[in-house]
Amino acid sequence: MLSDIMKLVDKFVNIFKKRLYGRTFFCPVCHLELSCHDTDENECMVCPLCGVVIELHETYGHFVPIVNDVEINRVQPKARLHPLATHLPLGLFPFALLGAFYLLIISVYTKTLGTGISAFPFASSIPVIDNLIFLFLLIAIIASALTFLTGVIDWKKRYGGRSYRVITLKIILSGLFLAVGLGTLALHLVVFEAGMIGFDSLISVLATIGYFGLFCAAMFILATLGHVGGYLVFGK
Repeated sequence: MLSDIMKLVDKFVNIFKKRLYGRTFFCPVCHLELSCHDTDENECMVCPLCGVVIELHETYGHFVPIVNDVEINRVQPKARLHPLATHLPLGLFPFALLGAFYLLIISVYTKTLGTGISAFPFASSIPVIDNLIFLFLLIAIIASALTFLTGVIDWKKRYGGRSYRVITLKIILSGLFLAVGLGTLALHLVVFEAGMIGFDSLISVLATIGYFGLFCAAMFILATLGHVGGYLVFGK
């Protein structure tokens, strides 16, 4: 199942890469996929993963990367705040989603049978779970903003602020995740009342569909971000 999810993530990433990267080639040392647009006016670039200096030539319609040098003075921060901040959204969002689905099941169950919440086992824990979901979402979104900020700082210091399409892709997805996450957080306040979904109007039903749609979209964007970030750190 995990391999199927990763294949789906790969397809999602490739949609962005084809539009953003243009023609690509692979670093001859670490095999990181890079865009031809990453080169400077001299058709040279520094690989963001392994630090080799690549001179790119095109021969008979194919790119031929040639390693000329190695960047040995790359900044290595002692405290890597960016990967540390990244783990908070990655860890908290799945738990928040599981809790939201749990409350959805309870809401549908009580609505279908026409019973009150008090008839459900562990009914007293439902408002607590509701508050925990909101707290997890809030912390995850704040951490994602911190991740974005530390990522930009890391790019400026560690990578010299050079233009890399893979980093541009991360910035776009990070902004998209932040926007979708804020929408999810706002809809949580609309959909749930004391941990329950009313389903008492068309607006409530549509808000619930939109809430879980945004939630799943945020999870998929988050998985894609982790995939792209891991690819940048560890290569292919």
